Amino acid sequence: MFSIEPSATVAPNPTPLLRDLPAALERAQRAFERGHLQEAIDLLEQVLMLDPDHVEARTMLAVAYARTRRVPQAFEHLEAALEHAPAAFAPRCALGELYLRLGIPDQARPHLARALEVASSPAERAYVQTLLKDDRTRERRRVPRPSFQARFWLLRKLGIGRE
Repeated sequence: MFSIEPSATVAPNPTPLLRDLPAALERAQRAFERGHLQEAIDLLEQVLMLDPDHVEARTMLAVAYARTRRVPQAFEHLEAALEHAPAAFAPRCALGELYLRLGIPDQARPHLARALEVASSPAERAYVQTLLKDDRTRERRRVPRPSFQARFWLLRKLGIGRE
């Protein structure tokens, strides 16, 4: 599984255009593993030009975007991957993990629960269970965020605002 942690290693040279899907995927995977995220992004964009419905490429591309702090693009590709394969483990787990890393556990938990349901191996289940366990540990220490659904405390104290 891909971990979504910041890393901004950039590939040294522009990526040449590839027309062979398996070769592009293999090169993207190697670039990703070496931490050359921009090279991996370029190759994965090429893969998606060859096959726009490639769920694994979309997921890896989303994780690469998340690691380079391009969160809107990461969400876009994870949601597209889930549209093509709603029962796929990797994009569901990556989306849940991204929400956790952004500090939005309420959005993360349903995705991680679904990822746990569709996990096909003990390693996948263990990974999701670790994420959920870490979330529960953080939840005990978390300071509650203000809610814009409830009235502001000062207005309540003064008796001003909606009832």
